[in-house]
Amino acid sequence: MSSTFAPIDPATIASLNAGGERALEQIFREHYPWLLEKALERLKGENAAAPRLIIATVREFWEERDGFHTSAEIEAFFSEELRHRARAIRARMTAVHRFEKAEGVHVPPPSSPPSVDALWAEISTALHQPVVDAATAAKRRREHRSHEVAEHINTVTQRTSWKTPAIIVIVAAVVALGGAWWFSQLSRAEVVNQLLGSAEAQTIVTRAGQIGSATLADNSVARLAPESRLVVIPRFGSDYRTLSVAGSAAFHVAAGNSNAFEARLGDITVRSNGGAFSVRDFADESHRLVRADSGSLEVILPNGSRTLAAGEAIQVDRAGQAATPSDAAATQGFSWTNGLFVLRDVTVPDAAQALWRWYGMDVAVTDSTAAGRTLSLSVPLESSQGAISAIETAGQVRFVYVDGKMTFQPARRR
Repeated sequence: MSSTFAPIDPATIASLNAGGERALEQIFREHYPWLLEKALERLKGENAAAPRLIIATVREFWEERDGFHTSAEIEAFFSEELRHRARAIRARMTAVHRFEKAEGVHVPPPSSPPSVDALWAEISTALHQPVVDAATAAKRRREHRSHEVAEHINTVTQRTSWKTPAIIVIVAAVVALGGAWWFSQLSRAEVVNQLLGSAEAQTIVTRAGQIGSATLADNSVARLAPESRLVVIPRFGSDYRTLSVAGSAAFHVAAGNSNAFEARLGDITVRSNGGAFSVRDFADESHRLVRADSGSLEVILPNGSRTLAAGEAIQVDRAGQAATPSDAAATQGFSWTNGLFVLRDVTVPDAAQALWRWYGMDVAVTDSTAAGRTLSLSVPLESSQGAISAIETAGQVRFVYVDGKMTFQPARRR
């Protein structure tokens, strides 16, 4: 049975605003079943990460405690924060699972979730850690994220081998005798990887319902779709013009720089010397898309490279296999760059998920009849009401509130 978010009384919220940890504990304990259910739902199979996701979300809630005034605001915060953080976790774990598949590693199913007491003990401990400056906190967060993935890989790949001690000895000898020389011989790709992961790299993030734009140091312009992230290399435009993209972005590349403009989508690099191009790489989608809007592009793949002329596009699956997308796929993938909300042959739940991404609206589809219907539409992106009306018409559903929640239900028969 689906859990509901129990209303929080004004006195508890006021105590939370004033820094009352007992109020936080009360809110957490009363809403743990709801938080756990939502975390598992957002993680889409990455159940082992649920405790870490909940702890991170509650810590962020505590940091922002003085900004909440109603129970509805708290519920909305938890819902969005869980969704946002879960998407990042799924993106990181995609690479881990590719590694597991390549190595033939079997991962045992996760154990049952921890009790509310056990999780609160971890949250309470985390709340009393020493306060650090912003730069140190950012560095620790990056180290923690890397540790989480590394810990997972270590857990699922422990194998006894005579080679391990020998490898350790060899690596130690190399570091001791020639560490400085080795680092001086790093390839360009390795240097860029280190710079993108450095504390000086700039991160630009959009959340659900937000479309952002930024003028980069070389005067190139980037537009970001909702739920997207750019990581821009330090001193962008001088030695390198490289950034990484998660989500979707459109670039107008400034010409006249001796360094090529590079956008990385995981193991794909898109290279441009001028013109405009668009990319799409959402972790929950099976393919990545690249389109040359003006000028030509070089798309460097794990197993080769392709050149795209203006108007051409390429799609690459998670295994690195490239193909030419259909016009419909390219149109839907980059419709936001033309101010359109376009869906093609999707289910009503998928349409509801798109509403969250593009409008920040959390609409549930609990009726099996409504969930089984498919639809296509194309409407201006500027109006959420227009998008909802189009889904109602195309999907033969109606937008209604049920117990205070936005839902799509089957349309009434006339």
